[in-house]
Amino acid sequence: MPLTPENCPLHGKKVLITRAQRQNVGLAQALEKLGAEVVSHPLIRIDWVEDMGRVNDCLERIEDFATVAFLSQNAAIHFAVALSAVERSQTMPPVGAIGPGTKSKLEKRGYTVQFLPEEANSESMANALIRKYQSSGFTKPILILRANRGSDVISRELNAVEIPFVELAIYRSVDVDETDPAVLQSLQAGEIDWLTVTSSAIATNAARLFGDVTGSTKIVSISPTTSQAARDAGLTVAAEATEYNMDGLIKAIIKQQHNL
Repeated sequence: MPLTPENCPLHGKKVLITRAQRQNVGLAQALEKLGAEVVSHPLIRIDWVEDMGRVNDCLERIEDFATVAFLSQNAAIHFAVALSAVERSQTMPPVGAIGPGTKSKLEKRGYTVQFLPEEANSESMANALIRKYQSSGFTKPILILRANRGSDVISRELNAVEIPFVELAIYRSVDVDETDPAVLQSLQAGEIDWLTVTSSAIATNAARLFGDVTGSTKIVSISPTTSQAARDAGLTVAAEATEYNMDGLIKAIIKQQHNL
């Protein structure tokens, strides 16, 4: 049955989405198809690291690593661009991706993903890396490609079992410091029903920029880790995704709406 205003599950709801600008488009479209009115206010921006020397060094000797683990879609995108600028003749080591979205980004750029964790989170990725390393008899270090900030779960777990690794920040997640006055006014007026937080950095910055004016706006989080960061920053999380991706985020909103 085609969706109409009467049967759209998010009809009449206004959702504030806060991912980096170029990542907001797909989420906005998905929400709008379900009847939501979407307001976009990125709370982080994605950029290259300031010093590319270490990045280039690792990419030029990519064969020195047992496997390459990508912890985000942005890591996959930045890796492909950076690698294209490096002169090399080495063979790519086995590739691991933290989730289906990251896997898709890599495959679209010609890379074969050999392994995924059971769940798209740091704890599961750490377990997958440990199993892969130990079962394959690797001796070279793992190369972990990530943002300049985020969870330290993987590094702690690998250190605990004495698996060598190199963590490489291949891009930066930078806080947005300015707020849109119209968005602040909508929050203060109680006109926004939902605010999305899709990373710990976004959750923390949402609390810093919007925490005192969220009022009746409900927070929806993409994962337990993000929820904890939101709570630590003083926000109340009304809904949490059980699938740690954009589809899961939307399902969490719809489920909570049905429970109201």
